[in-house]
This record gives sequence, C-alpha cells and structure tokens, in this order.
Amino acid sequence: MAFADGELDERVSATVEQAMASDPAIAKRVAEFLRSRRLIRSAFPEETAFDVPPELKAAVQAQIDRFEEHVHPQPHPEFRALPNAPFSTRWRRLGMALAASIASLALATAGYLAGRQSLQPPSPGPIAHLSTPEISHLLSEIQSGQEQELSFGRIRVISTFRMANGSLCREFKLNAPSGTSDAVACHANGWMITFAVASAATSGAYLPSGGADLMASYLQNAGAGEPLLDAAEIQALSETRPQR
Repeated sequence: MAFADGELDERVSATVEQAMASDPAIAKRVAEFLRSRRLIRSAFPEETAFDVPPELKAAVQAQIDRFEEHVHPQPHPEFRALPNAPFSTRWRRLGMALAASIASLALATAGYLAGRQSLQPPSPGPIAHLSTPEISHLLSEIQSGQEQELSFGRIRVISTFRMANGSLCREFKLNAPSGTSDAVACHANGWMITFAVASAATSGAYLPSGGADLMASYLQNAGAGEPLLDAAEIQALSETRPQR
C-alpha cells in the first residue's frame, strides 16, 4: 500500500518492483492498490463516496483487460530487465501503465454514469458525442484556443501536444445541453478518444468530481509533451487531414 501511495524510498521501491517482476500475484496486488486507492479516491471525494456498483467495477476491469490484450498480447521482452533499468526509466514505464488505468477508469466511469443518467433525460449524454464525425473533423482543423458551434453543443480545443510515444493528441472540452466532457483524443488512422471525464448539466443527479485532477494525472503519467504552438501546431494538424 505504501508503494502505491509513493511513500517508499528509492531502494525499497526498487525491491518492490523486483518482486513485481518475478511474481505476477504481487504485481496484480500493487496494480489493484494503484487503481482502487489512488485513482478512485481522486475521482470520488469522501463526502460523496459510495459503494462501487458491480456494473461499474466490471466495466473498469473490462477496459483494463482490453487495453492489456491490445498493448501486451504476450510478455513484454523488456519486462525481466525492469529491476536493472534506471530508476527514472522504471517509473516512466509504470507511469504509462498508470495512465492507461486512469484512462480506463475515467472512460468506464463516464460511460456507466452516462448510462445511468440516460434513464432520466431523453437527450444523449456528452460522452456519446465525442466520437462523432463532426468532432473528428474539427480536431484536424481548428487551432488551440478556438471554439466552434456544433449541432449538439460547442467544442473548445485547449491544447495540442505529443505523447511520449510520439502520437499527436489534443485536449478539448465539449459543452452540450446534457452536460460537459473534458477529453483527450489521439490520432492514429483517425482521431480516437483516449480519455474522457463527463459531468451532467443537472444538479440533482450524482456527479463525479476531481475531473481536473484525473486529467492532470493522465497527461503527466502518459508523458504528454509541451503544447505545440503556432506553425508547429499548424504543421502537425495538416498531417492528420486526408490526402486529396
């Protein structure tokens, strides 16, 4: 638990990491601490804490399983070398795994809550609009700081940057009648939502808080670079548009 909270010194942390590398059960236990203790507590404050519904727990686990199957279909060739890697490198790898867990938690939570909220209002939740063709088109067109009206709300692009793996990503906010979404989309043969946190417009329903903290944690652990500005941003966006 102390390892999950970052309270151990470098020597003890390295010992724990070595144990994680040699024992999958320990690695799984630490991952559960990271997911449940740190991430969920940052997403749901104590005054609004509640028992996690089975549906939400299953949705989070499904997202994590799909990510792990896609990214790590077989044991990673560098995994056994983890204890001998430089400390900063080891934490960078753990940070990427944590970022994936944060994204899975946020997307699954938002999807679950959107489903719960959709039982009340007839209009679709803000999460449902994030992957529409209109959003994808504008992500390749408008520069950071600009806003654009849509048929279902208004989009504001906040920043453009590259992740540690070199992929081009954009942080943006979507305001719709049904609520607000803060999201990150990355480009790989089209724009794909990699992170999203939604809040409903109505004040009576339960709302998750800490969305800004989740966004900051995701960007930090995913290795988001400095924002691209002016000509650099224009050039990067031009590369995402279909060739004519």
